[in-house]
Amino acid sequence: MTLRAEQVISMKLRKRANVKQYLVLTIIVLAAFCSCGCTQQSAAMEWYRQGLHFNSYDNQFEQALECFNKSLELDPQFEEAWRGKSVALYNLGRFQDALQSIDRALELDPEYAEAWYIKGEILSSSGKPDEADRCYTRAQEINPRLSRI
Repeated sequence: MTLRAEQVISMKLRKRANVKQYLVLTIIVLAAFCSCGCTQQSAAMEWYRQGLHFNSYDNQFEQALECFNKSLELDPQFEEAWRGKSVALYNLGRFQDALQSIDRALELDPEYAEAWYIKGEILSSSGKPDEADRCYTRAQEINPRLSRI
């Protein structure tokens, strides 16, 4: 075998090794992204649950709001966290902010009956009974079990 032929074979072997290394690295990076996404979703869910606890059981609405914000930093598409944030803001008397948060939840899921109901509550408390009634009606269209208390 000539020196030139050995060089060509050596180059081909290195190319194959580089391709294998590239594929292995690609698989590792993709696995890291997948586990990172799953971990982020789990962390977002944990922050959400903590926010629900503060919102529902302890009436610590500022702490609930912090938890929902952390959940949404991790998963901005988490409509339940937007709803929870809206309820915390509502409980703090920040109706305009609450309305913006519940509208974000409804952008993500227009068929989210509970969000329509909460929007009705916010609008009712904001002195907009006609708009509130439309939201309650929409909530009941989606889920007939929801009724105004």
